[in-house]
Amino acid sequence: MTADHYLAVKAGIEILEQGGNAFDAAIAVSSVLSVVQPQMGGPGGDGFLLGFLDQEVIAYSSSGRSPSGFNPEKFLEEKPLTGPLTVTIPGLVYLWGMINEEYGTLPLSTLLKHAISLAYNGFRAGWFLALSVKNRAEALSNYKWASYYKGIKHGDMVVNKDAGRTLRVIATRGWDEFYYGRLAEELVSELQEQGVELGLEDFMEHEGYRVAPLKLELDGKTLYELPPNSQGIATMNLITALYELGLDKYEFADPERVLAWSEPVEKSYLFRDGFIGDPDYMVINPYEYLHYKRIRDVEANVVAGLENGDTTFFIVSDGEAVVGFIQSLFHPFGSGLMMGGFPVQNRGIGFAKTKGLPNSPAPKKLPLHTLSILGVDTEEAKYVIGCVGGDYRPQLHLRVYENLFIYGMNLVEALDAPRFIYTQPHGKQVVEIEPPLQLASSDKVSSISTQPYGTHGHVHVSIKKEGLVALGNDPRSEGIAIAL
Repeated sequence: MTADHYLAVKAGIEILEQGGNAFDAAIAVSSVLSVVQPQMGGPGGDGFLLGFLDQEVIAYSSSGRSPSGFNPEKFLEEKPLTGPLTVTIPGLVYLWGMINEEYGTLPLSTLLKHAISLAYNGFRAGWFLALSVKNRAEALSNYKWASYYKGIKHGDMVVNKDAGRTLRVIATRGWDEFYYGRLAEELVSELQEQGVELGLEDFMEHEGYRVAPLKLELDGKTLYELPPNSQGIATMNLITALYELGLDKYEFADPERVLAWSEPVEKSYLFRDGFIGDPDYMVINPYEYLHYKRIRDVEANVVAGLENGDTTFFIVSDGEAVVGFIQSLFHPFGSGLMMGGFPVQNRGIGFAKTKGLPNSPAPKKLPLHTLSILGVDTEEAKYVIGCVGGDYRPQLHLRVYENLFIYGMNLVEALDAPRFIYTQPHGKQVVEIEPPLQLASSDKVSSISTQPYGTHGHVHVSIKKEGLVALGNDPRSEGIAIAL
């Protein structure tokens, strides 16, 4: 398995050694990451899954709606990035419950044991947690977050007994206690005290789903991505543009390659922002707009810039199933609010900042979600590609897809290779470029050279071929990949 923290990988490996399967290990990894990298995801956030079980493609979506008391007019006026107006109902624990009931072989009391111990007994803060605390201190110091995390430095012992108690209650009473039981009442009350306009019914009405992934036959491969409210369609649009526009003909280091991506990046993000959101509010069938040629001439308005959200993605395999799992709060530590010892997501800022769009804000509505996972089936091998990256995720998926399937790189080379990412995708575009790739600019595009490994996000990949599973961990992360 590969994940963003060694303690999470250790927990997952131990579950496999105890006879658990990939779904069991995924819950263990997810829960440990929730404790040791709380800025990236946890019970206060959402979760998605996409993977392969033999020839079956499995996909789950568990993201939360805005609260019933959400005020869209106030949201549009204030455009907050933190605070109670940005909170949506968390879906991760519901995802744990779904996969535990449908595929699990071990009880939650076993799967959450490592995370509970780390929360109660403590762990040493990694450099990534310490950096996130430093970077978010100014924005979040006036929220409840400060009493849990403010001032944490690399190497500090971190103990969070409130988080340990929440996990212990879930482990002993069941995952549905989080949404329907006394624990749910406590969580709702804590959020209300911090200004969130919601009731117990908001938690009780939350649902996650097993979903049909977007599917596309392309260049002898079958591609899969998560459907809306996920932004997975943008990954499909960019990958199809690669072939339709002949962008696969450029040499890897050609500066013109960077500029050639200007138009498809712009068109794909404009389409995403103008037409994708809560499926109940969308006016298009996303399955009819997977190809770039279908969206190229669709008119859409500029509605927002990009957000560099924090997420954690990991992959687990037991030799049969390969599971890609992604969880997030959106921005590091999310809204600044706390719930049961865990940070609460600010996923509400995913709503458009204008009226009249499928993704415009409203109560009890799903915002556009940046979480997505790419699956690729070549018949000879099955790939799962996922990443930390927020709005940049479609481009990160694209970059690694190009490296593997266009430029013929092996797994290590594909993750190590320098990248370029459009951080401002439309209007006056800005692209960040890792050396030794050369800067490339035009009247429309400005380029910025980063440090090596300096672009946003990091990617993990699995390749299952001929009965073996290879896992790759991005050198841009503090994670590791380990195999039994």
